[in-house]
Amino acid sequence: MKGWQWQPDNLKVASGLLMVLAVLAWCFCWAAPVWADEANISASLDPMSFSVDQAAQLTVQVTGSSSAEPELPKVDGLRFFPHGQSSRMQWINGSYSSSVSYLYMVQADRAGTYVIPPIKATVDGKVLQTDSITCTVQPAGPAAIPPGAGQGGGIMAPGGQTRLRSGESEKIGFMRIILKKKTAYVGELVPMTIKAYFRQGIQATINSEPHITGESFVLQHRAKKPLQTEELVNGIPYSVLTWNDSISGVKAGKFPLEVDLGATLLVRQQVVHPSGMFGSPFFGDAVLNSFFGGGYKKKRVKLVGPKRSLTILDLPEKGRPANFGGAIGTFSLLVSVKPTTAKVGDPLTLKMVVTGTGNFDRVEPPVFPVGGGWKTYTPSSEFKDLGNGRGRKKFEQAIVPTSSSLRAVPSVSFTYFDPGSRQYVTLKSDAIALHLQGNGPAAAVATPAQPAPAPAAPEKKKTGPPPEKTLPAAITPAATAGLAPLETDLGVLSRRIIPTYKKSWFIGWIGISLLLLATGWFLRLRRQRLLADPSILQRRDLDRKLKHHYQEMEQALAAGDSDRFLQSCRAAIQDRLGLAWQQEARAITLAALQERLAAGSPLITVFQQAEHGSYVGIHMDREEMRSTLNLVRKELEKVS
Repeated sequence: MKGWQWQPDNLKVASGLLMVLAVLAWCFCWAAPVWADEANISASLDPMSFSVDQAAQLTVQVTGSSSAEPELPKVDGLRFFPHGQSSRMQWINGSYSSSVSYLYMVQADRAGTYVIPPIKATVDGKVLQTDSITCTVQPAGPAAIPPGAGQGGGIMAPGGQTRLRSGESEKIGFMRIILKKKTAYVGELVPMTIKAYFRQGIQATINSEPHITGESFVLQHRAKKPLQTEELVNGIPYSVLTWNDSISGVKAGKFPLEVDLGATLLVRQQVVHPSGMFGSPFFGDAVLNSFFGGGYKKKRVKLVGPKRSLTILDLPEKGRPANFGGAIGTFSLLVSVKPTTAKVGDPLTLKMVVTGTGNFDRVEPPVFPVGGGWKTYTPSSEFKDLGNGRGRKKFEQAIVPTSSSLRAVPSVSFTYFDPGSRQYVTLKSDAIALHLQGNGPAAAVATPAQPAPAPAAPEKKKTGPPPEKTLPAAITPAATAGLAPLETDLGVLSRRIIPTYKKSWFIGWIGISLLLLATGWFLRLRRQRLLADPSILQRRDLDRKLKHHYQEMEQALAAGDSDRFLQSCRAAIQDRLGLAWQQEARAITLAALQERLAAGSPLITVFQQAEHGSYVGIHMDREEMRSTLNLVRKELEKVS
C-alpha cells in the first residue's frame, strides 16, 4: 500500500527542524531588548474640517511610555469626549518600542476656525508637548441618507460583507436593542443592552464588538466578553450573545440609533475527507479537518439591529456651579487624612473616594481650598468597576501644612448633575481635626538662631569670596512657611522587576507553542500530500468498506442468515474489483467477472451464488459460510 512511512532519514530531518526552532526560541527569549525610540508625543485630527452636527477624532500618541495620560487643553467652543485607547508594541531586530494612542471625539458648539493648543504629557519627569492643530468647523447641513439605508432589504457593505437587517433572515440571526431611557443629557451614560441571536447549528465567529453607526453617540463597553446564553424564540432555539453597555450623546438633538455587528459564518461544504490521518479515526475527526482548512466555507456578514431614537438635551445653565467638571449621575463622597498628627512641613495624604453610578470618565478630583496655609500637589486617581453600572474612583493628594496655626484639614467639595432631579448637587466633606506638633523642619531651616558657618582657612580668605553673612533677624519662619522640606528618608523599596521574557513560564510557553506549531505544520503537509494523491484516498476508502463488509459477513454467519451473507460477499467483490478495474462498483455484473477473471475463479462462483440467492434463495450452514468467508478474503487480497 502506498503512503507515507517513517524512515530514519525522515526522522533525522524532523528532529533537526525541531532543534533549529528550539534554538531560535531560546535566542528570542534571552535577547536583551534595546529601546529604540525616545519618549515623544504627537497628535492628529481626522478630519481637519467638519460641520457642527458632526464630530472629528483626535488621536494623541505617546511613544516610550504606557502610563503617561495626555492633558487636554481647554478650547472655547470645542468639547472633547474620551473614545478609548489602543496600545502597540514592536520588536524589530532586537529593538523594542511601545506606544499608546488615546482617542477623543471632538464636537464644536459653533462654526469657525479653532486652534487646539499643544497637548502635554509627563514621561519620566519630562514634560512633552505636541504641535498645535488648526481645524475648521462648517455650519450644519442637511443630513445625508446613505443608499439603501431605508426599510428595504439587505445591502452590500464595504469589503464584500452582506448587510442583514434585523428580522429579514431569522435563519441566520437577528439583534435586539434595549434602551433604559429615551431622553438623556449630553455626556450622560444611558444603560443599553445589545443582544445578538444566532440560530443553533450555525457556526459563527464574532469579528468585532458591536458598533454604533453615525457620530452622534459614543458606545462604552463595560465587559470585554459578552454573556453567552440560550433562548427559545417562537419555539426555535437560538444562541444569544449579550452586551450590557452604556451609550452617551455628544451633542443635543434627537438622533437615530442603529447598531451593527460583524460576524463570519462557517458554511459546511460537501467535501471528501480521508478516513483518518495515519489510519487513525482520531485524526480523521471533522473538527480537526476543519481546523486544518477543510470542510467549511467562510462567509462574512454584518448583522444590523432595529432602528431606535434617543433625544439628547443640553445641561441647564441655570444654577451651574463654577467647579462643575461634567460628572452626571448619582454619587457619594468619602474623605480621610493620614496622619492627623504631624509637624509643620510634613506631607499628609488626603484620600477622596467618589462612589456611585454615572460617567466616571468626567469625574474630577474634589476641590481643595486654595491657600489658607496649605501647599497642595496634583492628585492621582484610580477607577474600579463595581458591576451593574456602579463604580468607584479613588483620589490621593499630597497636602503640606505650612502654618502652625492650622487646626483642621478644610472640607473639600464635589459637584455633579443629577438627571433624576434635574439639578446640580454639591457634596461637601466635614473638616478633619489636625494636631500639629510645633514647628517642623521647614521652620527650623529659616530660624536666625542657627550657628554661623565655620570660618574658612586663612589662605582661602585672600583669594576666595567674602564669608557668608548670617540671616538678618527680619527673616522669620513665617517668611519661609510656603517651602516644603526636603525628604531624606529612603522610603519603601520594591523588589527587582524581572522582565517577562526572562521568566521560566514564558520561556516554557514559547517552547510549547513552537512545538505545537511544528506539529501542526507537519500534520498539514501530511494531509495535503494525502489529498494530492487520489489513489491513497481511494485505497483507504476501500479498506473501510471491506472492513464493513467483513463485519456484515461475520454477523450474518453468527445469525445463520445465508441471504445476507451472500449479499455482503457480492458487495465486497464489487467494491474491490471496482477499484482495481477503475469503474463503478455497483455496475460490475457476473458477465464482467466471467469475461475478465480466469475461468474457475472462486469469486465467480460466490458471485453467481449471491445472484441466484437473491431470486430463489440458497441455504448455507455455518461451516460453508465460514469457508466461503475465508475464501473471499483470500481471493480479494490477491487482486492487484
